[in-house]
Amino acid sequence: MTEFKISVTESDDDVEELRALYSELLGDGELRTARKSLAPGRGHADTMGFEDVARLVLDNPALDTAFSTCVTAWLTTRGRRKLKIVLRANGTAEIDATGVREITATDVIEALNVARNGSDGPAS
Repeated sequence: MTEFKISVTESDDDVEELRALYSELLGDGELRTARKSLAPGRGHADTMGFEDVARLVLDNPALDTAFSTCVTAWLTTRGRRKLKIVLRANGTAEIDATGVREITATDVIEALNVARNGSDGPAS
């Protein structure tokens, strides 16, 4: 079981983008058993101030797949916007979704594994 802290950075409105992603996670039927919450206004050492964070607990591989499918579907609705999704657990991984290339479910699962296993670095 791993608790992930999810944030969105480098977009025009990080808070709005995170809330849109969180709303998508809440509405995903396959993620209904995953514990989720939104923690607004927390400071983080890696940022220049406060950032909203979505918390998500994934306790089996099927939820990893459901999360990756949900995120990739959500990203397709964002168009060519500039944004990064940051996943923190035992390490940190970033998914750079700036429109340079399409993000796949495999990219998201790779980022989950990087964050889960404690090695820091960009995943995609």
